[in-house]
Amino acid sequence: MSMSSEPHSSISFARVLKVVLPVAIVAAAAYFWSSRLPSQAQEQVSTNVVSRMLGRPEQMVGDSIKFVDKDGDLVADPPEDPKDCVSPDVLTFSYVASEEDSVPEAKWKEFTANLAQKTGHKVNYTRFTSIDDQLAAFRKGDLQITGLNTGLVPVAVQRDGFVPLCTFGRDDGTFGYTMQFLVPANSPIKNLADIRGHKITFTRLDSNSGFKAPLVLLMDEYHLMPDRDYQWGFSQAHEDSIKGVAAKEFEVAPVASDILARMVEKGDVDPTAIVSIYKSERFPPATIGMVYNLTPELREAIRAALAEFSLKGTGLEGEFADATKLVPVSYKDDWANTRRIDQVVAQARTGK
Repeated sequence: MSMSSEPHSSISFARVLKVVLPVAIVAAAAYFWSSRLPSQAQEQVSTNVVSRMLGRPEQMVGDSIKFVDKDGDLVADPPEDPKDCVSPDVLTFSYVASEEDSVPEAKWKEFTANLAQKTGHKVNYTRFTSIDDQLAAFRKGDLQITGLNTGLVPVAVQRDGFVPLCTFGRDDGTFGYTMQFLVPANSPIKNLADIRGHKITFTRLDSNSGFKAPLVLLMDEYHLMPDRDYQWGFSQAHEDSIKGVAAKEFEVAPVASDILARMVEKGDVDPTAIVSIYKSERFPPATIGMVYNLTPELREAIRAALAEFSLKGTGLEGEFADATKLVPVSYKDDWANTRRIDQVVAQARTGK
């Protein structure tokens, strides 16, 4: 029995070698190729992943607009023919669309009353839970005055005829917020380089501080690519990202500093439960503007009403960090960096 088993073992071993050796060679070659892939295919990875993350190319905009812009301020000029201008009996105002009613209607009571007094028009407040619905109403003429987050302003200006007028600022005329990366207290992530191998929870696609600015920063300055260097997901709201980090449900999340400050002030989040590992340059915060085709008299009345409005003693006091008044903005100047970020994201998306 023992002698008859030896030839059988020898044959089996030879067969194993015939199978294993080619597989080993292929595996070695595959390992060698895959180890070289990140450096050789970084541009393709950027294109594919960013394209999958963004999804909607119509939000990738540049400096050109589809409206008339003779004065070169990058904002739509009002219609030259008075017949094309509108002056609705009732003006409708809405703030930034959100699933969570972060600034309830009652808080806007003095704001809408001031608009009504200065313009001579009745002013209604409405709330949108969807940004698409908000901008659709704006394009249709059902919404004349609205608030938009920083990252959405460029597409609204260039595609929808949004005219930015003012933002929430301080008595000295300054305004702005920073983009911050938050991690839970005692997190092993101490700086942006440590993000490699972890998961980032962005807010939403149209957010400047919650998505576009941090995405570009990580690609340009730290050479960190989504999927390749870190996992990613979306919370759909800055408030949810902040709460998620504080509860240690999210490893790291980029958010807007003004929203963080508001939540801390209200006691909605424990500041000792979070750590900021990065602060950006300042960006203009959420901005209030109007549709471009209102009559000259109505446009000027709205500008005056907003310029004279003070948050002190109103329902809006304390709702926007340390903001005390509405401060005029220049889309051309104040959104230059935001537009640059949009261009970088657009180039990454197309691979150009």
